[in-house]
Amino acid sequence: MNMLTRKLIAKEFYLNRWLIIGATGAGLAGLVIAAEGRMRFNIGMLIWLTTIIAFGVTLAMLSIASERKDRALQFVLSLPISPGDYIRTKLLALMFCFLVPWIVLTVGAMALILIQPNLPDGLLPYALLLCVFMLANFSLVLSGALHTSSEGLMTLLIIVTNTAVTLFIFLIGSIPALHDHLGDAQPVWNSAVWTVLAVELATLVLTLSLPYLVAARRRDFN
Repeated sequence: MNMLTRKLIAKEFYLNRWLIIGATGAGLAGLVIAAEGRMRFNIGMLIWLTTIIAFGVTLAMLSIASERKDRALQFVLSLPISPGDYIRTKLLALMFCFLVPWIVLTVGAMALILIQPNLPDGLLPYALLLCVFMLANFSLVLSGALHTSSEGLMTLLIIVTNTAVTLFIFLIGSIPALHDHLGDAQPVWNSAVWTVLAVELATLVLTLSLPYLVAARRRDFN
């Protein structure tokens, strides 16, 4: 990684610093609310979930779509950096930006389940699968933003990915091998958990690889 690449990655962190801090703070506030009781648990976890989803969408749209709209991309590409290097740098920088609050909020959710006596540890596998799904979901939004400049297509992608979170929650919860152990005192890491996790990780790898294979080969990023 050369000096210019490091500076461009640092630039993304600097430009998105308040967004990262705000998302982390809002998600942690949701977890604090969730620790206050059953009704507040639902409200707090909704805040936590919404924060992660909204942060991912906002990060991709502000850092990629707005960069094209404001003609900042032309300035970046005027630097001694190839289009492929730009794609790799952008992808790496925005993934790092997303991972900061994602790791904090994932660990926070796991800690909440382990610490709260009224929450069964059987929820841990479900929570992990949900967190990894949201990471893969963000990678799909990020990949889409790097591939298209169409606002219509990006809007459609955001609607689809946001809807997918709700569908995932219901579909995973309906799998007997997962649902039957949610109330257990100890987490059950059975084959169903590892299968779903493997699919999520495969999706993550695929969506992060596409910009390298497709977008990085384009000559026009407008």
